[in-house]
Amino acid sequence: MRHGEGKMRWLTANEEYTGQWEMGIQNGFGTHSWFLKRIPNSQYPLRNEYVGEFVNGYRHGHGKFYYASGAIYEGEWVSNKKHGMGRLTFKNGRVYDGSFSNDHIVAFPNLEVEFLSHLDLSSACSFKSRYPRSSPSAEIIRKLDGSESNSVLGSSIELNLSLLLRMYPEKDQAEEKKQVEYAVLRNITELRRIYSFYSSLGCDRSLDNTFLMTKLHFWRFLKDCKFHHHNITLADMDRILSTNSDIPVEEIHSPFTTILLRTFLNYLLQLAYHIHYREYQNRSPSLFLCFTRLMTENIHPNACRVKGSLFSGQQRTLYSMNYIDKCWEIYTVYCRPHAAPPHEPSMKMRHFLWMLKDFKMINKELTATKFVEVIAEDNPFIHDGVDSNFELELVFLEFFEALLSFALISVTEQMTKAYLNLPNDDLSGNKHGSPYTTNQNIQNRSSSIGTSQESDLQDASTKSSSSKLGLMLDLSKIRRSEPKIKKSLSDERISKMNFRSPGKGLTFFLSQNGEKEKSKDGQKEKLAVWITSMYIFFVNILFPAHKHEEILKEKIREDRLRQAAMADQRKLENDELEARLNSLREEEARRPDCDVDITVIKEPADASSSSFTPSTPKEDTAVSQSSKPVTSKKKKK
Repeated sequence: MRHGEGKMRWLTANEEYTGQWEMGIQNGFGTHSWFLKRIPNSQYPLRNEYVGEFVNGYRHGHGKFYYASGAIYEGEWVSNKKHGMGRLTFKNGRVYDGSFSNDHIVAFPNLEVEFLSHLDLSSACSFKSRYPRSSPSAEIIRKLDGSESNSVLGSSIELNLSLLLRMYPEKDQAEEKKQVEYAVLRNITELRRIYSFYSSLGCDRSLDNTFLMTKLHFWRFLKDCKFHHHNITLADMDRILSTNSDIPVEEIHSPFTTILLRTFLNYLLQLAYHIHYREYQNRSPSLFLCFTRLMTENIHPNACRVKGSLFSGQQRTLYSMNYIDKCWEIYTVYCRPHAAPPHEPSMKMRHFLWMLKDFKMINKELTATKFVEVIAEDNPFIHDGVDSNFELELVFLEFFEALLSFALISVTEQMTKAYLNLPNDDLSGNKHGSPYTTNQNIQNRSSSIGTSQESDLQDASTKSSSSKLGLMLDLSKIRRSEPKIKKSLSDERISKMNFRSPGKGLTFFLSQNGEKEKSKDGQKEKLAVWITSMYIFFVNILFPAHKHEEILKEKIREDRLRQAAMADQRKLENDELEARLNSLREEEARRPDCDVDITVIKEPADASSSSFTPSTPKEDTAVSQSSKPVTSKKKKK
């Protein structure tokens, strides 16, 4: 029976569940998706998806439901029905907060929530016929759904401009809104293409041919379009975009937050205003001018030209995704609260460098100078050739891409070759006489942590969503394929020699094929070397260093607690001793003076008389000798 953590795919029903099971039934936290195929580059996914708690196979507890139309419900569930407090975000972005009962909004009991979620302009007329205008609830629902919206973008996309329009006088707000909507409408086709392109980066497949953008993709888009060249960091942009939103403080910089198309457009407008509003504050309409300049200078020339080390190639990206969960865990451990509100945890450059120093990873290969060069490669405000600014914050994308670059610097070519050649020597049994000191060190280090790290990677890969499916290439297969590659190359040489005589055309054809196969083999070998470098860096160096540091921190914490407990015990004993001394002093003070204990020892009469009569020196000595035991008795008494 299915029990524990796992993924189930129903191929005939085109459904998928990833999460916890108990005795063959969905129980615990999980994600259930219902897919329907769409044509490529379609706007909305025809996918219903529930992320939340299950009890005996039912949606029960707290959960979030993503409708295919773009609507979202987040709140309480009871036996597959919305019941309790919840928030319904309609497909145009309007929001209803309130209580739900038996899958219906309590304020509008005759209204089907699913019907509203899929409602579009074509069904608006039938909706109005079913719910006449005289009904106040129908008017509220029409406003929520957007059927009465006068936006030039239509009811499917509602730009949330209320926060930006507050910056303008009330008389100018209508014109500002109208002009910026026209500007978005003129660029909507290009923006949809950009959204679709970045959403698919690092994704192996999608059952419905659609992808959702995450914050990781959004950061890559911002860096490619050089938004951070306007003297504003990606962390600052996250804080700007989280203003007046319901994003929890600890998730402001989360790389796994999903971003819908309408949210993507709203984010662009907010960033355009914050970057360029000073230049156009005396002109009207200024919001339109800010957005147009951002499109002209940043987005049109640079979008879809992917840089950085994470999304450099599909196979490398898929493999790198296997380490992303563990690296996010390390990143959160070394973040510190930001000085300004909302005081969310973030990482500065100096914190990153200190972390690597604690891990003892700053060495002759990875120096502090190379660290600065890697971080400052695409940011002109970090290093100007003379001075470096270590106060700038790093989001997780910059942190993770820097680690990928550090892997190629820290893991030397000798280490990689030694690691790749080790299994062949083991299989042949010829271990003597081969210089594998480096390799032996790697093997010793990996053997101590291999089991735990592999289990961590497996847990991370099972918990990751479909957008983070990794391609775990088996290094042993790559190593075993090396003799075959060499054999194929030797066969090619033999074939060239054998078939050279029949004609030049055949010789040229065979040489061309040989070159193609050589290039393919070279690419495979490069990929194998890269994967090995990543494996050595993350599994054998970074993760064990982090684990060792956490163990040290735990021991230090335990020692501090033990020392505090011992100090408390000593203080308690000293307090008890002081109390006893004080009680003895009080008893001594209460006694009267005559009660002082004085012992008087009476001596015999002859001894006393002899002491007063003069005697000869011999007698004196005798008396003194006889009196010695008496004095000793006094002392004893």
